[in-house]
Amino acid sequence: MNSLTNCIICGTQLRGKQKQFCSTKCKNTKHQSYDAQKQRGLKRKLHFVEKLGGCCVKCGYRKNLSALAFHHLRGKEFQLDVRALSNRKIEPIMNELSKCILLCHNCHSETHNPDLDLAKLLIEPTALTTELHPLSGLHNYM
Repeated sequence: MNSLTNCIICGTQLRGKQKQFCSTKCKNTKHQSYDAQKQRGLKRKLHFVEKLGGCCVKCGYRKNLSALAFHHLRGKEFQLDVRALSNRKIEPIMNELSKCILLCHNCHSETHNPDLDLAKLLIEPTALTTELHPLSGLHNYM
């Protein structure tokens, strides 16, 4: 016999083996909502961040979960963002994680954009309004 007698979403009386929901629609209303997916994705991200050491491998940053990113060292099949983590099976995620290291967003940006290093762009750090010196290849970023 059911411990609950009514669906927790719509209140319809439960029948047979139903324990919380009267239909797939009601079940999906709870489990596939934006908040449920976000919470599931964040829990999984925390788990996978801990599996990869819990901090940025370059600078050691470990303060905020949203500031840590999975950096692919070789080809990737899909992004490892919170949405992907909440909706995919664990095995494909683990396969993708095996190609990754953990970086904070600053180190991740520097890794992907080494040509934008301020020291290389010759920008005066004390200038209030700074104009970039003409450098070859810089026009791609303007």
